[in-house]
Amino acid sequence: MPKKEKVRFGSAGIPLQCKGSSLDAIECSRELGLRAMELEFVRGVKLKEENARLLKPAAKEADVSLSSHAPYWVNCCSADLEKRETSKRNIFAAAQASSWAGARVAVFHPGYYQKKTPKECFILAKETLEATLDSMEKHKVEGVKLGAETVGKKSQYGSLDECIELQQKIDGVMLVFDFAHLHARGDWPFKTEKDYSSLFSKVEKELPGYLKDFHAHFSCINYSDKGELNHLPLEGKNQPPYKPLMKVLAENGYGGTIISESPKLEYDAVKMRKEYLKHL
Repeated sequence: MPKKEKVRFGSAGIPLQCKGSSLDAIECSRELGLRAMELEFVRGVKLKEENARLLKPAAKEADVSLSSHAPYWVNCCSADLEKRETSKRNIFAAAQASSWAGARVAVFHPGYYQKKTPKECFILAKETLEATLDSMEKHKVEGVKLGAETVGKKSQYGSLDECIELQQKIDGVMLVFDFAHLHARGDWPFKTEKDYSSLFSKVEKELPGYLKDFHAHFSCINYSDKGELNHLPLEGKNQPPYKPLMKVLAENGYGGTIISESPKLEYDAVKMRKEYLKHL
């Protein structure tokens, strides 16, 4: 990646224009000017070890940074012990496959309140995640962090403050921005450069150094008073706006990765990168 570029862009899963496997998609992403790709395990971790291990050298050669998204079947703060055990297994499986593939972060949705207070959710989530990290250490799952993604529904545990707290208090967990979710949930509505700048100021204060290598998702989003409904492409009057974000990232020299979760995947990842480059 050119030295002046500090933010990598990529797609959530295999780009629409790319044919074949995740291995093929690495080179295809590079040819599109993208330097990241997220392996999608949202319906289950089905990537075999032998195939996962082929991704690491290919990604290194192509200078494409890999990450992954753990299965949706995760609720780290469920009152039901069996559901927490299932959550551990699903996050562990994603982390293990990520480690084989050389992916640096396995992203997950923290959970649901289900009548519990935020503090009660934190206690259960901390227990679940620390147990998962212990299993990772025991089985030598290395080089991958667990990424607590900011969530899009008000019924979910995983606000910006809650995900920051998870990183602050659990070694091995990191915050993952989902700008569309922050916007839809009402945690942090985005309209202007100032809105994005104030978010980054808060995060830099609470997580010093994080903005040198952050991980994030971006798309536009449709939402109701309860939060997220569905992701939308980066076009027309769809919200949140991406252009102010690209300007803020470039002008402040922040570094990290942005994964496009737009229905247009890599097309919108390329669109974001082009806008970002305008401001360097």
